[in-house]
Amino acid sequence: MASNGKELLGELYGRDHLTYEEVGNLNLTVVTEKGETISAEELRGKIFRIADREEPSGYVVRNMETSGEGTTLCYLQASSS
Repeated sequence: MASNGKELLGELYGRDHLTYEEVGNLNLTVVTEKGETISAEELRGKIFRIADREEPSGYVVRNMETSGEGTTLCYLQASSS
């Protein structure tokens, strides 16, 4: 289950996008709509844009150099240690 966005993102909450590095620094796991975890290797060089400003829990993953359509709808959750 995805956690509260403000709790997870702290001062980054409310930004239009997050980088792969920011997600990694926050020790977050990226999970698809189907519940599959996306590996750190697959996320390298990606940015995360909020999919819907009214419900900012979902992010669309894109390559950094692209401004076209996103590739995957995903959610951020706290990594279990």
